[in-house]
Amino acid sequence: MYTYPFWYEQSEVTADGIRSAVLSTRVRMARNISGIPFPNRMSLEQYISLRTSIFRVLRQYRFLECTSSKTSGIRADDFLVSVNENDNAIATFGIPETGQVVVVGDEDHFRISTVCLGLALDEMMRVTSNMEQLLSNEFAFAYEEHRFGFLTASMANAGLAMRASTWMHLPGLMLSGRWSDLEPLLMSMDISVRGILGEDSDVTAGMVQLSNRTSYGRTSDELLTKLKRVIDLVDGAEREALSDLVRRYRMTTMDYLKWMSRLEQPFLTRDDFVHAVSAALLASRLGYNVRLDTRLALRVLIAGFKSRQQDGMIPMQVVRGYLKDTIMDA
Repeated sequence: MYTYPFWYEQSEVTADGIRSAVLSTRVRMARNISGIPFPNRMSLEQYISLRTSIFRVLRQYRFLECTSSKTSGIRADDFLVSVNENDNAIATFGIPETGQVVVVGDEDHFRISTVCLGLALDEMMRVTSNMEQLLSNEFAFAYEEHRFGFLTASMANAGLAMRASTWMHLPGLMLSGRWSDLEPLLMSMDISVRGILGEDSDVTAGMVQLSNRTSYGRTSDELLTKLKRVIDLVDGAEREALSDLVRRYRMTTMDYLKWMSRLEQPFLTRDDFVHAVSAALLASRLGYNVRLDTRLALRVLIAGFKSRQQDGMIPMQVVRGYLKDTIMDA
């Protein structure tokens, strides 16, 4: 059993200034090795060779292999990474304390990323870039200087093949109906809007992942600067919406807060679980007698994701200890 603190248990919440709506930050880079087919065209022998080679390098930097076991080791869920656990051609390696993770054999040979609690785009960029540089010393990454930049399986990653993202909790915008006006604006700014589980996941319970849609023709500084402006815009809009919830949308808000009662049930679907935690976090931000901050919310969500059963149901006894004395009187 891994006993060291995970990244979401760290004491420091932010490095880029407090944004109450921001739960976590990630910077991810996609890379492929020159001369080797993309993962969907690799032979079993090529995949085994790739996996063996990358693990030999990563273990020098204290990376551990993620497992599918619910009782021991670490899992991809610990890094908010969604992978197909039934696909034996995907391997995940991570450092729990720092939030660094490398996914091998998914869409690209490498998905190198770092995740942290709160808002810290510059720091995540630095840490991820350092890891990418270390790997580039060991592997020749496929790169086309004059047209495409880093060669990846998806043209959406052309150029830097970099995605900076932030996971935001925006129940005020959702409940007040303002999100329907803001979302098209964000998409027109080349911002990708996704659910918390990344590709193809729906926005649910006010949990939203915002990131740059493309990186072609842009520098990393330009991408980060733009995303910071977007985060300020969205966070400011959420603050305004929160101030109106109880006054103008009282009944809608009270109905949403009732989701907290679901936390007392023995099992929940993943969507119901996210709704219940979102409601508790909203109650805390509105000043109700609920003690739940960003750090604890992430611990509860990740614990739930890790414990989900084969049918997708989440056993609530796994997170009950985290919630003890937290939800006292909503």
